[in-house]
Order: sequence, then C-alpha cells, then structure tokens
Amino acid sequence: MTNRLLAVFTALLLLGALLPSASSVVIVTGPRPPLIIVGNIPSNFVVGPYEEYTVYFYVADDFGLGDVRAYYRVNGGEWRPAYAKTAAAGENWSIYQSIINRFYGETQNFYVFYRKFNIPGAAPGTRIDFKIEATDVEGHTSVSPVYTYYVTNPAGPKVLIVDPSVEAMAFERSLDSLMLQFNLSREFYYYNLSDFEAIAEPLTKLKAWMFTEHRWEALAGEYNIKIVSPDELTEALNEFKPEVVILSNLWLPEWGLSVEQMAELENYLEVNHAGLIVTAGTLFDATNPQHVGDIDGSPSIARMVGLELLPVAESARSALNLTSVPVIISHINTGYSLILSEKEPFAGGRVDANVYSTAGWQYILPSVQFGIAKRSVIRFASENGLRMREMGDVVKSFTGLQFNFSMAASLSLAEAIGQMRVSDDGVSLRFGNSSAELTPDRRVLERIRLLHSIREYVPMLLARTEDYSGGILAREGDYRAVYISLELEAGGEEELAILKNLIDWTLDYEPPQMPEVVILSNDIDWGIRGTLLASQLEALGFSVRRVTADEFETYKRGRIIVILGGPEAYDGVGSYVQQALSLEEQNAIINGEAGMFIKTDVWAEGQVVIVLAGQDRWGTSRKIKAYLEGLDLAYAELLAEFSAAVS
Repeated sequence: MTNRLLAVFTALLLLGALLPSASSVVIVTGPRPPLIIVGNIPSNFVVGPYEEYTVYFYVADDFGLGDVRAYYRVNGGEWRPAYAKTAAAGENWSIYQSIINRFYGETQNFYVFYRKFNIPGAAPGTRIDFKIEATDVEGHTSVSPVYTYYVTNPAGPKVLIVDPSVEAMAFERSLDSLMLQFNLSREFYYYNLSDFEAIAEPLTKLKAWMFTEHRWEALAGEYNIKIVSPDELTEALNEFKPEVVILSNLWLPEWGLSVEQMAELENYLEVNHAGLIVTAGTLFDATNPQHVGDIDGSPSIARMVGLELLPVAESARSALNLTSVPVIISHINTGYSLILSEKEPFAGGRVDANVYSTAGWQYILPSVQFGIAKRSVIRFASENGLRMREMGDVVKSFTGLQFNFSMAASLSLAEAIGQMRVSDDGVSLRFGNSSAELTPDRRVLERIRLLHSIREYVPMLLARTEDYSGGILAREGDYRAVYISLELEAGGEEELAILKNLIDWTLDYEPPQMPEVVILSNDIDWGIRGTLLASQLEALGFSVRRVTADEFETYKRGRIIVILGGPEAYDGVGSYVQQALSLEEQNAIINGEAGMFIKTDVWAEGQVVIVLAGQDRWGTSRKIKAYLEGLDLAYAELLAEFSAAVS
C-alpha cells in the first residue's frame, strides 16, 4: 500500500466515529462523488431583520472527505466564504434527526460528516443566497442546491407569495450535480431524497428561457412577506392571515391549485377583503386548465380576477374543433413598452418592461385594439417558431397532450369570445365552420350576458403594452384583484415598482357602493311583475327608482337602467326601446325570437341598459321571471363593480 493510500485509510478509520452507531465502514473500489444534504432552510424563505442564520448540513462520501466550502452572497453580489465547522452529533437535535432519519437500513457503506456555518444578519429588503461545495479525497466535487432567502419587514403589511419557483430555482442553479447526487442516493448512499427529486425532475424538461429569477427582495423591504408552495396555501392562509396574496406564474402542472384550494382562497378573500394578485402564466390552461375553469361556475382563478368569460371558451374548445389550441398562450415578449393608465393606482407613464407576458385575455378589447394585439402576437410566434415548438414539446412531456401554440397565437378562442352571441337561453360561439351552443345555469348565463356587454369596462384595463399584447387588469367586489399578464416579479426596479403600486391598491380596499337602478315601465308591466323586480333589487342593496316615459328624460343618463317592454310597448316606453336597440333586435322581440338584451353607452358613456321584453305583456312577464332567476348577490356585485369602474 502506498503512503498516500495508507494516510487516506487511516483518516477514514478516524472519521468513522461520526457515523450513526449502526453504520459500518468499508473501502470501495469505485469512488463516487459526495452527497450533500442541507438540513435547514429558513421557514418560508425569510428571516427577520439583522438575524444571523445558521445552516446545518451533512456530507456523505464513500472514500473520505477532502474539503468542504460554504459560501453566501448578498443581493446577487460576489460569493463570500463562510467558515464551515464541525457540528456536534445531535446539535440542533430536530435538524440532526430529520437528516439521519432519511437513511435506509442499518448498514451504511460510507462516511458522514455533520457541519454548520453562520450567515450574518442583514437589513430588510436583502436577498441572501448560499451554497456548499464538497470535494472528496478522490477529487470529486459536488454542489448543494443554491438556496435563497429574504430579509423581511415584520412591521409591514402581510403579503403571502405562492411561488414554488423560489425552491425550484435553488435546484436549477446546480442541477447537473444534484441529479448525480439523486442517482447516487438510490444506488449507493441509500438516502431518501425523493422529495427533492420531485422538485428537480420537472426542471430537466424545461428550456433555459422558460425559467426566470424572481426578485422578491424588492418587496421584502416594505412588506412582511412569506413564500410558500401551492400545497402550503391553505395552512398559510389560516396561520399567517395575509392582507394580500400573490399567485406568481403558477404555470407548471406541479404548481397548480386544486378546485378545493381555489374555493378556500376565494372564501378567504371574500371574508377578509384581502387583495389578490395573479401573474403571467398562472392562467395557462394547457397545463392547469382548472385555473381557467369551465362554464359550470365553480371557483377558478380566472373568475377571481374578473376574466369570467375565459371558461366559456374552455368549455367550447371541443365543439369548435380547437382542442389542440389553448385559450392562453404564455412566454410572449413582443418588445413593446408598457403604458400605464391615468387610473388609480397609476398616474400615466411608460415602462420598457423586458419580461415575458401572456396573451388570451384580449377578448375584453374593442375590435380595433384586438386586431392590433392579434397581429403582434402572430408576428412574435412567426419570428420565434422554434420557441413555439419547444413550448409544445415541453407541455406534451408534462401532460401527454400536443398543443399548437403557433395557432394559439392567432388568439382564436379570445376572438370567439369577443364575437359570441348570448341569446335568451344560451351562448353561441363560432370559429370558421364550427359552432358551439352552450346552455349554462341561469345564474351563470345572466352573468355571462352582463360580462359580455361590459367587457370593455370590467375588468378594468390599468395598463397595456403599446401593441396590446400584454396588460394589467383589475376588478373590485368583495375584494380587489389584479391580473398581470406580465411576469413583473422577474423584472427590474421599474417593473417591481409597478407591482408595489398594485399591492398597495389591493390593500386600500373600499366596498363598491350599490348604485341606483332606474326602471322604465308602463303601469301594465310594472303591475304584472315590475314591482317584484324592484323588490328583489332592493333586497340586494340597490336603491330603485321607477319612472314612466314622461319622466324618463330626466333620468336617462343614469348608470343602470332597466326597461320593461318592447318596441311596441304602451305609454311611450316603446319609443325609448327603439332608441336602445337595433332594428334587428326590435324585430326579434316582435317575432318572439328574443327578449333579453344588455347595451352599454346608450344615452351616456359608462351606462348599462337592460331590456326585458316579450311579444306582449305576458311575454314581458316571462322575460322578467327568467331574469329574476339569474339575479343574485354575485350579479348585483358585478353591477356595482361596473358602476365603480366607470365612475
């Protein structure tokens, strides 16, 4: 035996004392790289101001450890060495126990080393990264995950960030080394790393351009943040009680929320009037269709942020022969600046936002603006054909389904929503030679009718790129909610400043005031069922003013107007119906083909006019009855939200 091997053998015998008591020590002939196990990362990836943090870790190696180096860096600066020293067996017992409990069996053919190092405290708003590198006596080097944590402001408003990418990014930064260690843990070290493998495995399918760093340190200085994974959401709502919840680009299937979780989130927001901010690919239906939902009215993220017509398209895809075309297309960047509106929380301005965006929400736009967005997104897809194909391949690897993202770039389903027709009893959509007929529950149908009519007002468009490919949309009812189609959290100072403005806006919640409803009716229709309609509106919180045609000129600029009767209605009501409806719509009432219409901006900008009419008084009564079946608190709040948006 050479002197070098003799020295190594002697050192290994001495180090064997650090093994769990049941372990044995052997010299192997096929040297393997070390295995590094970090025993603790800060809870919720945050620590308090100026709090020193101690990292405990284990290193396992089959032959012997040559060198261990620990590093940390502050706000993405240069790596600084941290002194790694031996930790006594059992020091910080819960961490030690959690590590050794992962070992399989009673015989381990390797050495283990328990170590620790300290990271200095820092001010709120600081980001800390740390990592460990271990080199064995054979010269093999392994790298731990490069973990991140943030120094938060415990005195600030509570902001819960649902962002599994923070943990996933820790693995992505040293993925090759970690995948080797995962293999070794199964083949030789007999150590259970299955939970870490579950986090890292999806990363092996992604392209580098699909995964970006999020800069939560920009929020940590002002807010009391906590970062959780989707499966921790319910517990965090109950224990942390956040004032704002951010769902950050939850586009991978593993990052999806269940219908039950979304229902719990919605209930929490409604009860506590907490804010909701949803970003970028969280509405990506190719991987998480439940986030968009379907037409049955069950909880979904799309509904929470006011994009309630997206589920209509999701439900119509098959009938329209668009099963391979998602409603939403993600990872779009057309290069146009973001223009901020003059509406609260902004005061105008322009930002060169160099981040990815998501398209598909554009059905809310008028036809001219929609056309601009469509051309721009199509051009981006054409110029980035390889990326579109890569996106299709990645999604197929996760879901088994092949999607056509180049076709999705034509915004086909968004266009179908914008051009859909809402009849008295259902919804009709067309695409090419295909059509879809949907007959949702009456309450869902009446919300669809109203939302389709007011889609240029609700949700509010607070900001948009010059070409309308990206946007920031907001709604307010029982809570304030924002959908940011851009991944602002991956941007620079200007993008993060916008995000802060939106957080502050959702914090500053005020319940929308219930507006006055003006009912125009003659005495006959008022007596048959008009009084019942007024009574139900009042029960929902509206003030109601019934007027005759002789009085209507004084009130025809009201925010919400309901007209009972058709173009031939008695006592002057018909003449106002003729002003509100097209000739085609008037004939549909006369012929008994339709009798429920919602129009906007008839006599004033920012106005809703609802017409309920039949061929005769009894037909009008039936239309009022159908409308009443869909008139509930959610519908009333939507009318109030519209009134607030246009005020």
